[in-house]
Amino acid sequence: MISDAALFARAQEAIKKANRILLISDRNPDGDSVGATTAFFDWLKGWKQEIELYSPAALPKRLLYLDHAYSFTTDPAVLQYPHDLIITFDSSSLEQTGLAPIIEKIPKGYTLIAFDHHATNTRFADINIVFTDATATCEVIHRFFEANKIPLSSAMATSLLAGLTFDTTFFSNSATTARSLEIAGILLSQGARLSDVIKHGAKNKSVPALRLWGLALSRIQKNERLDLALTYFLQKDLEGIPEAEELISGMSNFLSGICGGADAVLVLSERADGTVRGSMRSLTRDVSKIAKLLGGGGHKKAAGFSIPGKIEVLDGQVKIVPAV
Repeated sequence: MISDAALFARAQEAIKKANRILLISDRNPDGDSVGATTAFFDWLKGWKQEIELYSPAALPKRLLYLDHAYSFTTDPAVLQYPHDLIITFDSSSLEQTGLAPIIEKIPKGYTLIAFDHHATNTRFADINIVFTDATATCEVIHRFFEANKIPLSSAMATSLLAGLTFDTTFFSNSATTARSLEIAGILLSQGARLSDVIKHGAKNKSVPALRLWGLALSRIQKNERLDLALTYFLQKDLEGIPEAEELISGMSNFLSGICGGADAVLVLSERADGTVRGSMRSLTRDVSKIAKLLGGGGHKKAAGFSIPGKIEVLDGQVKIVPAV
């Protein structure tokens, strides 16, 4: 088995050799994937000329405070140009990167590196830097920077802190570890803008968001047999609310911190594309196994899935009706 040091060295060597580099956040950009991507970009921009940032979907507004957030393109045309190196962040599979449908159209000759922390990672890259004991992909990036003695700018530290706080719900959920808290302290000492991270990550709930969250709280039910708390959003709940999908993100993290009477939490939401997305959290169980059976993925205590269909509520019972 290759050592961590050797793995980091392989990645560093590939980066040194590359002239044109493409950095990709995953298809559902969040604090961890965007934080990791922008931190890496801030490092590379100082000594590499041709670096591009790509996200398959528009970044949530709450993340636009991060340095280089406006440097992302969502235009897949960027993938048609030849790159020496493509690096993905926080994606457990090729599907999660958003590249799967178009991978054959990307000019050959590139090396693919994946930075991730999900237990369900499929090792789809040429160089897979995957640490499932890490709280977040931003912690994996911090290990890479630390191993290669790369100094952190304030922008890099802020981006990495954004990822750590997102995946731990500000160090309140079960993903929190002693190491993640230690890294947060290091990032603060290196100029991370904690006030910005708190303002945009914890105190950015708009009135529409609070109304949606209130609706979800009013619908919570517990399955005693499964020791599971469940709530849901219907598509009609989201109509007319700008960026509704962004507003409901993080609900499962929030509930996992307050539903003390349940070991696991499941938040279901109908989406405009005809799918039902499920976001799962657990204190003790490996919910990634459930998510994987449903075509999704994640890590042991936080995972998700997407199924074509709709939510049906009958006599108080919630179920997913698959699309015909």
